[in-house]
Amino acid sequence: MGTDFLRNKRERHSKAWRQGVAHTEGDWIAESARVTRVFRAKGVGAAGLAANQPVLLRLVANNKVVASSGVHTVATVDKPSLALVAQLAKSQGVCTAKIQRVSKTNQHLDLLVEE
Repeated sequence: MGTDFLRNKRERHSKAWRQGVAHTEGDWIAESARVTRVFRAKGVGAAGLAANQPVLLRLVANNKVVASSGVHTVATVDKPSLALVAQLAKSQGVCTAKIQRVSKTNQHLDLLVEE
């Protein structure tokens, strides 16, 4: 049996890293996909807020999350998810979010956080 026969009859092997490269649009130094989470916050004086406006999230006492725009508190999350608390704890208790939607009727905000 020659090497040509063995080469042609064996199973094809593809490297695992090549499959990942195929998904990155030809960029070798592409960032991995970001995880986005949307959560609801109760608005506090959220009169001048609009969609896509950035807010700052802070973790305060009793695992409560406060969203602020500038120096004003615009929303609170009384019972945040464990994933949000873990992300805030990972970044010294502070991260940024964008307002995805503002509900005028019941003063709720949908905040979008990217990891």
